Amino acid sequence: MAVDLKVTVRREIERLKQELGGATGRVAALRDELRKYELIYDMLDGGKTRKRSRRGRPSVGSLKRGPRGAMIDWNAVLETLPDQFGLDTISAHEVAGEKPRYYLRQVVVRWSKEGRIKRTARGMYQKT
Repeated sequence: MAVDLKVTVRREIERLKQELGGATGRVAALRDELRKYELIYDMLDGGKTRKRSRRGRPSVGSLKRGPRGAMIDWNAVLETLPDQFGLDTISAHEVAGEKPRYYLRQVVVRWSKEGRIKRTARGMYQKT
């Protein structure tokens, strides 16, 4: 009788493992669907159209390059900007606008440390 009980318990363990595997696949599919609908809702609500995640980040090498693969001349970008500008102005720039917003903030901080610009108000800068 002990042998029959062990066989029955072993079968039940295998059945539960199979059921759990199927449930895990369904949970993953539901998560993907949830992300899709959250993105659509954010777009309809006027939010950002792209959620950032660590997995979807571009490589470090690509951050140094412009839209056509060439290095960005940040001195030329600064020259083309008006005397007073903000990150939105830089984002609208033909070449610099291809970079992520966090990268543009790093460029602005670098310009500020170099003394090329100064901050006039929150998010607004002026050439010096």
